[in-house]
Amino acid sequence: MLVKFSTLRDGVFIEVGDGESYHPNARCFRFDKYGNAEYAFLHDLVSENPFPRWFGHCYKETAFTFA
Repeated sequence: MLVKFSTLRDGVFIEVGDGESYHPNARCFRFDKYGNAEYAFLHDLVSENPFPRWFGHCYKETAFTFA
């Protein structure tokens, strides 16, 4: 899965879909020190909600290609 770094919410990696543009349902990933990833949807992170919903550790860092 291809992801690009963004400074949004203190740094997340946003899933890259078709082309360079992001869609509201793009997943934004953050990693813990063990290489586990959790994600939230882009539309939740750019909203005024101070506590977006993060979905548990579903992926490992090895499943990603970083751009």
